[in-house]
Amino acid sequence: MVNNSAWVEHLSHWRAFLTERLSSIDDSDKDESEKRGERIKAMRQLAAIERVRCAAVGNPRLLIEFINPADRPAEAAECRDFFCDELNQSQQEAVNTALGGGVLSLIQGPPGTGKTTVIAEICLQLCRRNPDVRILVCSETHVAVNNLIACIAQYRDEIRIVRIQDKEQNSSADEFSPDVIINKYNEWLRENCNDGDIVDIVTQSLSNNEDKGNSLEKALAFSANIVGMTCNRVGAYDFNATSEMFDIAIIDEVCKATLPEILMPLMIARKAVLVGDPQQLPPVFCSEEIDIIRSIKNCNLQEYMYIDKLFTRLKHVTLLDTQYRMTNQIGTLIGTLFYGGKLKNWRDEEEGRRDDGILWIDYTPTQAWPPEQASREEKPRIYNHDECEIVSNVLRKLNQSAGKVIKVAVISPYRYQAKMLNDRKRTTSLDNLEVNIDTVDGFQGKECDVVIFSLTRTVGRFQFLADKRRLNVALSRARNRIYIIGKLDYAIHDPILKRISEKSRVHVCGKDFYLANEI
Repeated sequence: MVNNSAWVEHLSHWRAFLTERLSSIDDSDKDESEKRGERIKAMRQLAAIERVRCAAVGNPRLLIEFINPADRPAEAAECRDFFCDELNQSQQEAVNTALGGGVLSLIQGPPGTGKTTVIAEICLQLCRRNPDVRILVCSETHVAVNNLIACIAQYRDEIRIVRIQDKEQNSSADEFSPDVIINKYNEWLRENCNDGDIVDIVTQSLSNNEDKGNSLEKALAFSANIVGMTCNRVGAYDFNATSEMFDIAIIDEVCKATLPEILMPLMIARKAVLVGDPQQLPPVFCSEEIDIIRSIKNCNLQEYMYIDKLFTRLKHVTLLDTQYRMTNQIGTLIGTLFYGGKLKNWRDEEEGRRDDGILWIDYTPTQAWPPEQASREEKPRIYNHDECEIVSNVLRKLNQSAGKVIKVAVISPYRYQAKMLNDRKRTTSLDNLEVNIDTVDGFQGKECDVVIFSLTRTVGRFQFLADKRRLNVALSRARNRIYIIGKLDYAIHDPILKRISEKSRVHVCGKDFYLANEI
């Protein structure tokens, strides 16, 4: 049970932070359109905090359960006729729990365990039970919402779906966007109505201009079975009446969302399903936001993630326990390091196959990385030229040996190293590779065939580099192989990096960073 005074204090920290954030936006050097987007985001979140503080929510019972969850799970449903025939036992349990009598269900989805499929199955089952059901599908990112909508749509054509995107994101329209839906209706009207005046009046009334946009999108949302949008976009609409509530809100990647973002869907739903993983990355605060947090006395927004506590303290969270993405060697490493050995491997691999899924490339640095001067700058530039050279070498060899186009993720914990790697990639021809280079944080929720992980540091603190959740994300993106590039003598001083190196096949580079063909 949550200490109510701690909950109230946490909300007050969010209120103080968002209030200060609003006042600081106008003083920034950003252009006016960027300021407007950040201002809208902060205002929506502040409004959500105020509504929750006043208990002005659609279903108070759901809010109470979120703050003080029951010790025992509610009765689960007994669904046996699933749309997806290959759901494993833990996935079926998650679906049945979500369909049961509880107002709040939590599902933990480690990497590659099929959480998108589970969410789609929950939605399909709800639509089967009630053709007029209203489901709100949310996430902190557009990519996650798009993946969910695409997965749901492939099963049943008759489900009414609306995908609402943030205007400030300049997102491209898809087949479920309000614009496309209205355009299709207007085309149908022109083909089936002989009165041109009526056609003009109706099409004009449905024009999605800035004045009518929100009301039109809201009307479409009420006519749909499934509405997909980011958590923050929910705050763009004034859902007040009980008749405007959604039957259920499903929030994906919930542990990557901030508390105000999570509260927005919860305020307008009769029940909720929260799907996430506290062992992966939490919300990320930018440098301006961190400065504000530090300026507020005893503010705990960086250290205290309420949603993580909710997942870790509840005994009846449903764990999706079978991973389908990674080789058995990679999957076993991830399961052992981050999930207490509870993660099973599904891939059927040849018996006696060599354990070569994880390769650690050791080398002797030409100097300490990052250079002392760069690390002391106001915004430290953490980079490593030696590892950039090794990454280029690995990519060339992969390109030469690839029998088909393979997807490769090149990742680093540090933004400046990712920039330098991207600069090098532009001068290299890699016809057989689809290469994506980014920070670890930018890869959460994605997957690829091969990961090349540049540790980057050879000196200094491990705090950011060896963050357990960041390492989990970095290593669990790969389906078939991981190349970890790092100075071994430095890395083994961190306990978790040392354990990873012990499970890897180590290859040592020569002075010219030459890599043998065996990699």
